[in-house]
Amino acid sequence: MAIKNVSQRTLPGPTVVPLVGSWATMLKFFYDPCTYSRWLHGNYGEVVAMKRGDPAYVFAFGPAFNFHLLSQPALFEVGKGTILKVPKDTAWGRIQFYNLLNMNGEHHKRHRHLMQPAFHKRQIELYHADMAALTLRMLDRWQSVSQIELHAEMKKLTQRITVKTLFGLDDEEEIDRIGALFQKLGASQLLLMFTPLIDMPGMPYHRTLRLAERLESFIRVMIAKKREDAEATDVLAALVHAHDEDGTRLTDDELISHTVTLYAAGHVTTSNALAWAIFLIHQHPRIHADLLAELDSTLHGEAPTLESLRQLSLLDGAIKESLRLLPPAPTSMRIAAEPCEVGGFALPKGSTIFYSPFITHRLPELYEEPDRFKPERWATLSRTSYEYLPFAAGPHRCIGAEFALQEMKVVLAMLLQRYRLAIVPNTRVEPKGSNLDPAYGMPMRIIPQDRRFERVPVRGSIHRLIEFV
Repeated sequence: MAIKNVSQRTLPGPTVVPLVGSWATMLKFFYDPCTYSRWLHGNYGEVVAMKRGDPAYVFAFGPAFNFHLLSQPALFEVGKGTILKVPKDTAWGRIQFYNLLNMNGEHHKRHRHLMQPAFHKRQIELYHADMAALTLRMLDRWQSVSQIELHAEMKKLTQRITVKTLFGLDDEEEIDRIGALFQKLGASQLLLMFTPLIDMPGMPYHRTLRLAERLESFIRVMIAKKREDAEATDVLAALVHAHDEDGTRLTDDELISHTVTLYAAGHVTTSNALAWAIFLIHQHPRIHADLLAELDSTLHGEAPTLESLRQLSLLDGAIKESLRLLPPAPTSMRIAAEPCEVGGFALPKGSTIFYSPFITHRLPELYEEPDRFKPERWATLSRTSYEYLPFAAGPHRCIGAEFALQEMKVVLAMLLQRYRLAIVPNTRVEPKGSNLDPAYGMPMRIIPQDRRFERVPVRGSIHRLIEFV
């Protein structure tokens, strides 16, 4: 790409102490991306370097830059591979190699085309019954307890829904066993960021390889079963039977890797999104009351059907608004595949450019009273996919976005009718990390729905992000 008429000005950004300062800045950003990106945007404008004058890490804020970065996949690529270089001939290497999140160009286009039927609207509707059944089991279990840790409960629920819809398993113990295997592998991989890759008994790397082998073996068995079962309707079955016009199908290794990626992407972000939506609804008594009135008049205490879900306009608005205020991926990034221009600044090949759904969603020119939770705004508001992008935009938009939205609607519709949750008073509430996890948990008292809507006082940085009125 030719670069013309670019600025010779120094990239704006904070001045940091060499070496230590750069790492400290990066840690601040990854630990608290909302606060830090808002500070950068407020102090330095739309195009900002992580370190003044350094094009290695640059932020580009706002819908115009979202479009610039996300609509040109050949120029701005997603990250390739992983930080840890693991041999491809190991189970873990095979699991990571075919990863839709890290694919570019024709490779990505082909794989996404083959995977798309598993997430077609009609296919997603087939998962509705499983979502409702597993939600009901969770709500029944809550009858015997007075308090829960909401974030943990949402992770457990979305994990079960993901495993159930991925593999079509019926036995709840088996669903939990496979979910636990996924979790152990994820936790073991995190340890490897800080330990050497030594394949000896007792070492984290050895444990990770063995867990990956167990998971790979299970998925290979499931693939074989799906090939013999033409009636199966789960995600893996749809992937197994998908093919191109010329008959090309996904290989077993590709199916294994995509399955693991779908699990990881499908349950972590949705559990966080659900936890924040529940928190925001319960902290806004008027909205809570109006939402329950809509549910009562449409569902009459029953689980939602596919048809009734389409009638719940305020619920739809509440979910959109929660995802606007606290998107599960508040920032993301692209890598310059060649020298390029962003906002009039020349950037070299290999520059990392961050874009921010969080900042975009808080721009007052796009959203009136941007820090307030106002689900009703979506009754008349329309925004482009680069102005509202909780699931990213362009060719790499999250393939499971519609799945997640249906899941959130089912869970919230059933939960809100049955219980009123109240966060434990003075809990410290702070969204942190790349997925906006509640850093200190979200302890909630469980109360049968009594319509005594009230806001509970809480502490923490949530007050810098949400304007409660």
